Amino acid sequence: MSQELITQDQQQAAFMRTAQLGAGANVGAVAIEQERAIAEAQGQLVLAKKFPRNEEKAFSNLMKACKLPAFAAVAFYNVPRAGGSVSGPSIRLAEEVARCYGNFQYGHRELSRDGNKSEVEVYAWDMENNNYSKRQITVLHVRDTKDGPKPLRDQKDIDDKIANVASKQVRGRILALMPKWLVESAIEECRKTIAGNNDEPIEVRVRRMTQAFAKFGVTTSHLERFLGHALSETMTDEIADLQGIFNAIKEGTPPSDFFAAELEADKNEQTAAAIADTAKSGAASAASAAPAARQQRQSRTAKPAADKPAEQQTEAKPEAKAEEPAAEPEQVSKEPENNSKAVEEHAPEVTEKPQSPEGDGNQPPADTSASNVEDVF
Repeated sequence: MSQELITQDQQQAAFMRTAQLGAGANVGAVAIEQERAIAEAQGQLVLAKKFPRNEEKAFSNLMKACKLPAFAAVAFYNVPRAGGSVSGPSIRLAEEVARCYGNFQYGHRELSRDGNKSEVEVYAWDMENNNYSKRQITVLHVRDTKDGPKPLRDQKDIDDKIANVASKQVRGRILALMPKWLVESAIEECRKTIAGNNDEPIEVRVRRMTQAFAKFGVTTSHLERFLGHALSETMTDEIADLQGIFNAIKEGTPPSDFFAAELEADKNEQTAAAIADTAKSGAASAASAAPAARQQRQSRTAKPAADKPAEQQTEAKPEAKAEEPAAEPEQVSKEPENNSKAVEEHAPEVTEKPQSPEGDGNQPPADTSASNVEDVF
């Protein structure tokens, strides 16, 4: 009996001997799944040995894929980091290399989920050469924002976050097992495809590129400041680099992560232009308000001069009454009428003087000289 137990233990796989089952786990279902996984892996290894890959055919198929503009446009990534940017072959290029290479598996599996995090394993497996590369990562169920991490509640958002983080790690596992000459050949061919042929002028491609960036608020001046020269001097290698930046922005990376200095300079220029416009409008309003203010000051200085003859009139009336004799009553009643007539005859000369500065057409020469001084100031 003991010999049978020893024989069964030797036939088990290493990972089956170390597996720890939970208290409420279905032991039979786990054992069936383990046996199925072992049989599937053994079958794949047998097929890989029975149908080995043809590297020449794999290279030909990969070069054919890299000549497609639609594929070459997504073959590179570009992410901001430490004030600069990091670029390289994207997960799409790595997946195409693995597909053409053949007898190759890759992917990720979620090992556990506890609260607000998940333990994920990413792997790549060259079945023909039996090379295996894996890595375990912890994915937090949060979304990074400018205001700090925000927790994810929806199941779809959590799954998308896991897939996004895992795909970046899978890219590294695939490229670690691929022949370096094959990956470098794919990168070079994709760059040639992005650069285009000599039949299409580079100015047309630059114009098309600026139109694509304009949809995300990146203007021509931003691109020129980023490149350090005018767009008319753009080279084909720079177009390839900008293609990677455009892919990152299209996938959700803020343009400010790549064009922070350019956007800040543009903002400063707009602020300076706004200040200059405000200063010009203030100077214009002050210049237009100056003539009205001067007219008000002139009218205030002219009113005391107009009131002075009226005071002389009030002083003249008592003197005329004091000079009249009191002996003959009939003459007293008549002489005030004569005095009033004299005052009325004298009054028009006094009242016409203050009316002239108020603009009834009879302005003295001093007023015309004042208007000329206002035009100079």
